[in-house]
Amino acid sequence: MKVVIVGKGKGCADAPLEGETWGVCQCLRRRIFTRIIDMNDYSLWGESEAKADKISRIVAKKNGVPYTDLTNYPLQEVIEWFGVDYFSNTVDYALALAIYEGFTEIHLYGVNMAFESEYEFEKPGVEFWIGQAMGRGIKVVVHGNESTILKTRDGKLYGYGIEQIRR
Repeated sequence: MKVVIVGKGKGCADAPLEGETWGVCQCLRRRIFTRIIDMNDYSLWGESEAKADKISRIVAKKNGVPYTDLTNYPLQEVIEWFGVDYFSNTVDYALALAIYEGFTEIHLYGVNMAFESEYEFEKPGVEFWIGQAMGRGIKVVVHGNESTILKTRDGKLYGYGIEQIRR
C-alpha cells in the first residue's frame, strides 16, 4: 500500500497523479489530491493566509477531498501508538498518519526543507518520522535533488568527503 505525500516545494509538480496522494496545506489550490493534511492554525497567520485556507477548504469540499486538520487528526491515538509527540510541521503529521494507517511505501515530492529557512528547523522532525517508517520496514523514497531530506548540510558523506547519493 503506497502513499505519495506532496509538499509545496520544488518537485511537487513531479508527483504522480494516480493512487493515494496527500497534499500538505494549501497544495489543493494547485491540483487535486485524495487527501489534504493541514495542521496549521491560520488564525495566527493573518488575513491573507486565512483567506487562502478558506479557499482550499471550499475546493476540497467541492471535489470530495477529505481535509485532515487540527479538528479531526487522530492526535491522541497516534501519540499513544508511537509513544512520542514530536511534531514540528504538517509533513511530520502526514508521515506519522501514513505509518499509523498501515502504508508500506511512502514517497515524498516537494518536501525540500531548505537550509537557511524556517524549514531548516523543521527538517529534523521530518527525518525523525522517516526513521520511524524505515525502522518499521516501510520503504521511503525522497524524490528531487533539491530536497535536503536525508542529506547533510554540505551534501557529503561525513568522514569520506564524497557526495551523498539519492536513492
